[in-house]
Amino acid sequence: MSNQQPSTMAPRKLQLSASSVKQLSVQHQADELAQRYQRYFQASIASNDEEVAKIYQLRHRVYCEEFQFEPSNQLQMERDVYDGYSHYCRVQHLNSGLDAGCLRMVSPNKQQSIPLLDTCKSAISHQELHPENFAKESICEVSRVALDTQFRRRKIDRKNGATPAGAGLNEFSQKELRTFPYITMSLYLAASIVAEQCGIKHAYVMVEPKLARSLSMFGIKMTRIGPNIDYHGIRAAYHITLERFQEHLPMLYQPLFELIKQTVQPSPALLAGNTQLSSLLTEI
Repeated sequence: MSNQQPSTMAPRKLQLSASSVKQLSVQHQADELAQRYQRYFQASIASNDEEVAKIYQLRHRVYCEEFQFEPSNQLQMERDVYDGYSHYCRVQHLNSGLDAGCLRMVSPNKQQSIPLLDTCKSAISHQELHPENFAKESICEVSRVALDTQFRRRKIDRKNGATPAGAGLNEFSQKELRTFPYITMSLYLAASIVAEQCGIKHAYVMVEPKLARSLSMFGIKMTRIGPNIDYHGIRAAYHITLERFQEHLPMLYQPLFELIKQTVQPSPALLAGNTQLSSLLTEI
């Protein structure tokens, strides 16, 4: 008969480091963010005349009517010559069918240019990152970022007791409101997906320095390439590579990034650089 006493050692518990716990927490938040976004919004590429027209109309409401950066017109569509060779990213609010936000990627070929070089060339002082150092087919300019006012002013509206205007919109839920700040981020994520599929490596933007700092907090870490200039307010030119964008994308937005990849599918015409939708552009 054995005299060995039963072991009194408690079962070993799996212990996680503080960093592992934090990582799991962030992963949980990231998954919840993607699920919540998927419930209310969808990012895509405008691929037909009707979708592009809605983008022009949204831009007119924001750039012409609200901020008066550009003159209004009878067609109530804001557009210019660069739209002839641009990709359009859009975010649609699923409950209403409205476009909540949009941006364009001006993607030139050898004979074409970008707005930054044509209208604000003096805003570039960083010679190493000057757009002219790179092949035209490898650069783009992200511009005409526009969010519908209904998706920008919800906190103020609710505080003042106002209800959203629009086509049959009801009061937004608190869960929807918490998703609104990620509309802009999802537009930039969509743009990065299009850039990768089209072989674009360098992106340029003209934005307010305050916005650039805000985007940096979201993981979009751009390099400033020039001084402040007065162009519809104080703005500066920035550069970012696709590689740097993807490298610095925080874990919080990676599930959202993978989700958007499923709906951002450029057509063969877009991938070939033929983004001109003639029935709209010939009306300019």
